[in-house]
Amino acid sequence: MTLLDDAKIITTANAGKAGTLYSIKPDSGTADFTITRSTTATRIDSAGLIDTVAINEPQLTYSDGSCPSFLVEPQRTNLNLYSEELDNAAWGKSDVTVTANNITSPDGTTNADKCETLSGPAQMYQAISVAANTTYTWSFYVKRGTMTDLGVKVLNLGGDPDYVPAASYYSQTSASGWTRVSFTFTTGANGGNSYFYPINASGVTGTVYLWGFQLEQYSHTTSYIPTTSAIVTRVKTVWETTGLSAIIEPLEGVLMAEIRFPYTPTNTGIISMSSSSMVNMVNIGYWGGYFGQVSMAGNPLMFAIGGQPALDTDFHKIAIKYKSGDCALWFDGVETTSSTTTSAPTGTNMNMISGTYGNSSGLWPFFGEIRQIQYYDTILTDAQLLALTS
Repeated sequence: MTLLDDAKIITTANAGKAGTLYSIKPDSGTADFTITRSTTATRIDSAGLIDTVAINEPQLTYSDGSCPSFLVEPQRTNLNLYSEELDNAAWGKSDVTVTANNITSPDGTTNADKCETLSGPAQMYQAISVAANTTYTWSFYVKRGTMTDLGVKVLNLGGDPDYVPAASYYSQTSASGWTRVSFTFTTGANGGNSYFYPINASGVTGTVYLWGFQLEQYSHTTSYIPTTSAIVTRVKTVWETTGLSAIIEPLEGVLMAEIRFPYTPTNTGIISMSSSSMVNMVNIGYWGGYFGQVSMAGNPLMFAIGGQPALDTDFHKIAIKYKSGDCALWFDGVETTSSTTTSAPTGTNMNMISGTYGNSSGLWPFFGEIRQIQYYDTILTDAQLLALTS
């Protein structure tokens, strides 16, 4: 028998529809994941283009350009109005001419604008009010034209120092394709109305292409949220599969997930196989480092930080082997921790897998990317765990 044959649940990021992420095994649909997100969202499709997915549809993204992954994001709001319409009056202009819908944008349609700077200190900006003492990230897509330099600035009108001091971002851009540039900053004691300048040219003339502006209250960029005349919020994604008590073996098994965090979790992010009462559970995710946890009858059998305590943006395969007296954490082909602590499950058997600690209560939600989840109803050998996590 192979690992594929032995697995009781295999879920990948290859197929889904509104409300569902399909599992390969079992093919009955018993372990398909329910997806809940009451707004549309965007993803990167297999052609590298930004694509809109429907309400409750999983964001199956090709963010690294090779294999798809299931993107799970927190709620975020784009405060930048007319994110694709730089000819709109919401964008102030001085010595800048905008030609609307001039070139193919990152979403594959001809809706990106050409901006041409004329003589003098050419500037384009949008006024946006921000909160005091708050971290934001401002991002947008840019493609070089004939300009030989590109300047940016975020100026606060309330008396704080410039949130983003005047600087060039020309070196980050490309003439052959679109680049998403981003600037993270923390506001001062005043906050309030601020000018966001994607063009602060100081006499440099020429053309540049701009599209997809986003200002979000967060320390990293998330997937693009298009706007017109009003701010737009993308709500968080909630995902789980329940009713698994006939599949999950409470006494022993293996849970594996291939995951990554494209941005730093605010504290902890957990994928949990558990009972609805959270008395028995097996957890994988991030807790000051990649980690695994086994708890039976409310007693911890193992809590271990994995082999990569410092967070990075690579995908990692993490597996938990659980059995009373025989638990282990495997990380990218290496057994990093083992435990011989004994305890037997009690009460409700593990009957669900979700993206929060223990159940869908929202505690320590997992926000990141998932390539696959696998479950086995018996412990595997070291050779099998090596193969599973390599």
